[in-house]
Amino acid sequence: MPLIIANEFDICVSISDLVSWTEDEHFPNPDLEAVLNAAGIEIDVAKMYDDYFEDTPVGAGDVHVYSSVLNESFLVIDLYRDLTEQLDVVTASLKIDKSLLNFALPSLRRFFDSAECQVTFAQSSHSRQLHSLIDESKYPLLVTESGYLQQIIFHN
Repeated sequence: MPLIIANEFDICVSISDLVSWTEDEHFPNPDLEAVLNAAGIEIDVAKMYDDYFEDTPVGAGDVHVYSSVLNESFLVIDLYRDLTEQLDVVTASLKIDKSLLNFALPSLRRFFDSAECQVTFAQSSHSRQLHSLIDESKYPLLVTESGYLQQIIFHN
């Protein structure tokens, strides 16, 4: 029987869990950063955090896709700010290249386990959430509660 590799992850935490703080400075959560660096996914997590709070009004926010140039890994994150959400929960899905799974999984798990707002951690061989988020045919997507037309943005 062939081995099925479960290398797709769905994670839901507060955006505040993506960063760590020392005094007035914030930086990417070290465990999350270790996963992203190993996967070759380039993203400025601290800037994304700042942009979320400074430039994204409530009732707005797009889906962002960050792909590795080194392998098949990628991160997709929905930064829509719900009208009634008070914890700033964000939904992310991550596909990790199969060759990196043994290294990435412990760090990814530590990241989630240390989050103050733990909503979802799911590992599968085929994430419906991930494949739905990256389905370009559904964008722009009308968010009915706010009337916002959500876009998908690909970063290199």
